[in-house]
Amino acid sequence: MCARPRDEGVAASTSGAASTHRSLCRTLRACATRTFERLSTDHYERDVPGEEAYTQFNLQDLRRGHPDRILIREFRRAEESRNGADWEWWFHSGGSGFGMRVQAKRAKRGGGYDLEHVVRSTGARQSELLVEDALIAGCIPAYVLYNHRNWVPTSATGRAVDCRHGLGTPTQLGCTIVSALIVRAELRGPRPSPAHVRDRSMPWHRILCDAPGRGQTSLEAAHTAVRDLHERGRDTLRAAVRDQYYAERNHAWYSGSDDIEGWRALHDAPAAAHGQGPRHAEEAVLGLPVYRGLDELAQTPLSPLPDRVRAMLQGREAEPTDERLAGAIVVDLDTPRGDRA
Repeated sequence: MCARPRDEGVAASTSGAASTHRSLCRTLRACATRTFERLSTDHYERDVPGEEAYTQFNLQDLRRGHPDRILIREFRRAEESRNGADWEWWFHSGGSGFGMRVQAKRAKRGGGYDLEHVVRSTGARQSELLVEDALIAGCIPAYVLYNHRNWVPTSATGRAVDCRHGLGTPTQLGCTIVSALIVRAELRGPRPSPAHVRDRSMPWHRILCDAPGRGQTSLEAAHTAVRDLHERGRDTLRAAVRDQYYAERNHAWYSGSDDIEGWRALHDAPAAAHGQGPRHAEEAVLGLPVYRGLDELAQTPLSPLPDRVRAMLQGREAEPTDERLAGAIVVDLDTPRGDRA
C-alpha cells in the first residue's frame, strides 16, 4: 500500500476507516510515488507486470484510504477483452457530477508506451475505441501513464509543484494523465513519439487539487481541470491536422498514420482540405461526430449522474457499457467551497 505522507494528518475512526478529512490529493501523490518506485524496481529486476497490476495496486490504496468517499466496482470480462480495457472515473456531489473514461499505459524500460496497440477482438486501434466508447458513455477520454523516469514537462501544468498538501517531487510523475486526443494527434504523424505524449501529461493529483480560495467547490474545480485537459488535447489535435495539411500540400504525405477516419475525412473533402486552406482541413477532422460530441460534452455544465452510476452508489447491479470496461471508480467530492480535500 502507498506509504502515508508524514504531513497527512489523517484522523482515523475507531473502526479503522479513514475519516473524510483525509486528502484525496495526498493519496494520489503518494500512489504516484509508490508507482514510480515500484515500476523502477520492476524494470531493474526485469520482472514487469502489465498495466492491470499497477492499476490494481492503486485501486487498493484508494479503497483503503477513502472507504467512505470512494466506491470501486469491477466488472467481469472475457479474457480476450482484458488487454485494452478501460476504467470510468465518476466525480460527484449532491447527485450531480461528470465522468472520465481512462486507459492506463505502463512505461517500458526505455520510457515509451504501447500507444499504437490494436485490440484483437475488434482489429481497431485502442486509442480510437477509447474516444468512441467515451462519447457513448458520456465521459471525457484520457490516458493515465505509469512512469519510472524523471523528465521536465513542456508546460507548467505538467510539473510536480508544491501545493498545500505537500512539496512537489519528481516521483509524483509516477502517475500522470493526458487527454486521449493528444494520443490521437501524435498517432497522425509519420513517427509517433511517446515522449511528446508524456511531456504533455500532468500529475494526476492535480485534477483533485487547486490553490485555496478559488471560490469553487471540489467538484467544480475538478470539472474545470478536466475540461482544461480536454481543451489542451483538442488544440493539440488541431495543430496536428494543420501540420498534416501542409505536409500533404508539399507532397510529403506519409502513409503511417493510424487515424483512418480522420484521413478519409481530409481526403474526401478536397475543396475544404486543398482549395480553402488549413482551417477547412481542421474543420473536416475536428467536425467529425466523435470529436464534435466530445467537445460539446466537455462544455456541458455539471449534470445528474447516469442511472448506472446511481445504481452503483445505491448498491444495485450496474451493467458495463461495453466489454472493454474493466470497472468504475466513483469519487465523492462533497466538500465546502474553497476547501479542497
